[in-house]
Amino acid sequence: MPQPLQSIKWFLPTQRFTLALAVTVLTAVAPSNPVVLSSRLAAAEPLSQRDQWVQRLQEPHTGLVDGMTLRVAILTVAQSQTQPARHINTWIDRKVNPDLAVYPGGLGPTRYASLCKIAESAGCVCYPVDNCILIGRPAWVAELSRTVFLESDSSRVRSPSNAPHRAAVDLDWPNLTTPSEAIQIARGHSGGRPDDGLAGETLPHDLWPATMLRDISPQLAEQLIRGQFTDGTEIDRLAIPFTRSYRFAGTKDAIDSLRDIDPNLKTNTSGGQVRLLATAAAHQRFCVEILSKPDQKSQLANMNPVKGDALERLQSNERTFIFQASNDPAGKLIKGLTAQIGIECEFDAEANQQLSKLVTIKAVDQTVWQLVRLIAEKASLKIQASGDKLRISAKD
Repeated sequence: MPQPLQSIKWFLPTQRFTLALAVTVLTAVAPSNPVVLSSRLAAAEPLSQRDQWVQRLQEPHTGLVDGMTLRVAILTVAQSQTQPARHINTWIDRKVNPDLAVYPGGLGPTRYASLCKIAESAGCVCYPVDNCILIGRPAWVAELSRTVFLESDSSRVRSPSNAPHRAAVDLDWPNLTTPSEAIQIARGHSGGRPDDGLAGETLPHDLWPATMLRDISPQLAEQLIRGQFTDGTEIDRLAIPFTRSYRFAGTKDAIDSLRDIDPNLKTNTSGGQVRLLATAAAHQRFCVEILSKPDQKSQLANMNPVKGDALERLQSNERTFIFQASNDPAGKLIKGLTAQIGIECEFDAEANQQLSKLVTIKAVDQTVWQLVRLIAEKASLKIQASGDKLRISAKD
């Protein structure tokens, strides 16, 4: 049973581990009064492993965010103050409580997988549209996804082959911005007048949090803003399929795994690209399958050395973390940290008093060994090798 939020604790690999954390948390949206826009959507392009956006989603990632609110947990995975180029846009369903405490357990193995686990712990699902991840109720994500890709397909048919794409832009608005004001901001970057098409239109008078979207199509941003008012309660919409293209190597197994979700799905493969007609749940599963596989080179670079006992492996692992804990049992912290690099602990029963000691710690750019040693010192514990495990006991 999850305990009440008493502290915020988390740890994430830092730059030494070449792990990126970057994103903007947002409230999500889709069209109640769709408008016809002349330029093609970026979403009409296939989701491709060559895209830098996709590569950011596949970056290796580990961490613990148990006890954080949904919004803070998402930011922890997605936002980077020091590497803004690795920012990941997120768009959260306005009918989901962002202050709900989440308990997703161990995150990873990629940034996208971590976001999916956080979303699932709040009863939500994830799905990437263009370079923004929708996070919300299943029916809401399904309807907004379907709207985006139905419009992207139809706009591609309507537009001549030489029609210019709208340049991606950075959008932001301050705290307490209304949906209508957000639309005006998006339209101000779209090449037309900010008030085009708004005459006589009234969006609900919400007050939204400060928002930042990086490198996004103004057309998609407008769909997101409107999409915030998609109902999201009509479960039958989950069964309505839509078409999207993907460009990834080795997708056969991933596609085969979708047939238990959508036995009527259809695929068309050409030139390394697969065009998938399927329900939203099948598209979501497909993205989890392909985006939860870390880049192979990064994976190999971050593996533990295979030789040596558990203590030698712990001491030689060079991954560094940001770590914060407040009034948490020393044994629990040590076990959680060492598990991140695949090392198990065995605790001496006679050290229960020391293992239960509450520890408060905040550290930046520290290896797991440095963190474990610091916690052990605070709790009067000693760390020894016991074959392929660590033995944690009380100091003499």
